[in-house]
Amino acid sequence: MKNSLDIWHTEKYYTKAGEASLDDNHPGMKALLLSSKDANTILDLGCGEGTRLNLLKGSGKRLVGIDISDKAIEMARLKYKGIEFVQGDLENLPFDEDEFDLVYSAFVLEHLVDPMKVLNQALKVLKKGGKIVLLAPNYGAPNRCSPPFKGSRLIKIFIGLIDDIKSIFFKSQKLCWNKVEPISTKEQYDIDWDTTIEPYIRSLVDYLSVKNVRMIIANSCWGEELPNAKYFQRIFRFLGDGNIYPFVFWGPHLVFVGEKI
Repeated sequence: MKNSLDIWHTEKYYTKAGEASLDDNHPGMKALLLSSKDANTILDLGCGEGTRLNLLKGSGKRLVGIDISDKAIEMARLKYKGIEFVQGDLENLPFDEDEFDLVYSAFVLEHLVDPMKVLNQALKVLKKGGKIVLLAPNYGAPNRCSPPFKGSRLIKIFIGLIDDIKSIFFKSQKLCWNKVEPISTKEQYDIDWDTTIEPYIRSLVDYLSVKNVRMIIANSCWGEELPNAKYFQRIFRFLGDGNIYPFVFWGPHLVFVGEKI
């Protein structure tokens, strides 16, 4: 995660992110809270100003958050005492191998440069039998796109569907997520204008399966689809709700829970 956008060094960005972190009704947050119950050592990759990590507090737990932003870490240390906050690069984690019971990333994958490197680092510091939890917008699904996306939606659906069919026979050793150019500035920002890459849950499941991670939950959260979704999205949802491949992976969000084996 070597890039660092100007917006990531502003207090208003992390204040807004902290407010969003309080939503514990999202399927991803429910999965994270459940996974944290039996974890004594927890690492938050891209912790921001620490609000989400603070929700996981419990007696005797060691909580650690790491973020590339100096402003985020400054705010986190002021707000939440008793939690360890570290400024650092997610591509080169300053922790020992097999150090944590739970490693998670919540709405950070879409802001990375090299997600495979970050995931490999996460698995390195995760104990055998430990849980990895990943939450993100499912922008890489064939029927989705991030705010900075500038290509053809129709072409994306066609190519994505072909890739999904191919994955039945050949699991990719790489994520191959689409990279996009952020459109946010220090002065102008809206939700996910700072997206740098488009995560996709189907390819994430494939990638982690070859990394000795046992899947526990893989949910694209069709239940979180907007009520005013377009007609073709409603058709895809009908197919996804029927657990029909690959449409089951085409929902709006990415929630993955796995166990290192």
